[in-house]
Amino acid sequence: MKKNLPVFACILVFAFLSNTSIFSQTTVVSTTGYSVNIVVIPKAIVPTSNTCVNGFNYNVRFDYSVTFSGTNIPSSLYTLQGTLGCGSSSHFFNIPNNQSAGSVTSQSNVWRGVSDCSTASLATLNCNIINIEIHGPGITSRIVTFAVSNSPLPVKLVSFDAESLKEKVRLTWSTSSEINSNNFIVERSADGNSWSAIKTIKAGGNSSVLLNYEATDDNPLKGTAYYRLKQTDIDGSYEYSMTRTAKYTGSAVVDIYPVPNTGNTVNFKGITDLKNTTITVRNAAGMSLYVSNLTSNSAQLPTLKPGLYVISLTNKITGENTNLRYIKI
Repeated sequence: MKKNLPVFACILVFAFLSNTSIFSQTTVVSTTGYSVNIVVIPKAIVPTSNTCVNGFNYNVRFDYSVTFSGTNIPSSLYTLQGTLGCGSSSHFFNIPNNQSAGSVTSQSNVWRGVSDCSTASLATLNCNIINIEIHGPGITSRIVTFAVSNSPLPVKLVSFDAESLKEKVRLTWSTSSEINSNNFIVERSADGNSWSAIKTIKAGGNSSVLLNYEATDDNPLKGTAYYRLKQTDIDGSYEYSMTRTAKYTGSAVVDIYPVPNTGNTVNFKGITDLKNTTITVRNAAGMSLYVSNLTSNSAQLPTLKPGLYVISLTNKITGENTNLRYIKI
């Protein structure tokens, strides 16, 4: 989650240029259980000469933070480096491959053919796109592109945790201050790439004290699931939190009701992945009478003759199958 960051004025013999700090972060999820959260803060333009009569060469100084979370955390990645796009110019910078925080300066020494060294800034030079090249255990070599912003959301998230319980996953988080905060949307993913919203929690609006929040995933995915918060301001601006994981073993019992049933509507409980579940109705002889994909915890069956049936629920991803006894009267 973005935090308000102080602006530092740095003066050398040749002078740092006037800047406003901008902020960017991204999370990359591995296939082995851990996530990498990368925060990059372009801080200042660094001229490499003390004159700009016809223009000047410059680099960019960054603050950065790299943290790992989850399981099977490696001691180091293979590659972690990036570029910052400032208009048509590109500034290369290297980040340590392990968990760390500090400052780095780009190494591109870009030439700017404009004599505006006294007024140029990160904003006026359009320094607004970061590309991170990352490669590590469980992370195929890739480039992640994301925008930077000079207007961080005024919400300070101090914690965010996901805890697997017997039949649900509990998510808790705290903020130390909020300004014009509208809501928190809890998002869930099975693979760390495709996300869906599962809960919306009203935010505190304006607060300068510690606020604690809680939400539950009442139908968690079986296995490891990824969670993040989408914090939205009143004006529609939003930002994502770091990613958290929770492993659910599927202790909930899948059941069907009412049984026996006089109607055609049946209800289910304990299904953890509705969108990937297929329902099949078979008669006592094993003949398939009805097949459909579930879209909710209930289904409208065709009109069946009174008798005994078997309803099978199959997860298309895992192949897991549950057979339930069903009586129509």
